[in-house]
Amino acid sequence: MKLFSLLLSIIVFTISLYFFSIKIGYVNSLDDVIYISLLVTLMAICVVGVIINWEIFKKKDKSKVILFVSNSFSKKHKK
Repeated sequence: MKLFSLLLSIIVFTISLYFFSIKIGYVNSLDDVIYISLLVTLMAICVVGVIINWEIFKKKDKSKVILFVSNSFSKKHKK
C-alpha cells in the first residue's frame, strides 16, 4: 500500500508540474493565479506524500535495537 501511495504521489507530482510549466507563462487574470496556486498546493501535498512514504527504500534491520528490561522487584529470593 505504501508503494502504491509513493508511486501515485510521484505520478501526480509530475503531471501537475507539467501543467504548471505550461500555464506559468500565460498568467493574465485572477483565475489563472488561483489555478497556479492550486497546482502549487497539489505539488506540495505530493512532496509530503513522497517524504512520508520514502522509508520503503531504507534498509529495514530490526536487529539493531536490543531492548533489555529489568525489574528488581520481581526477583524471588531464596533462603
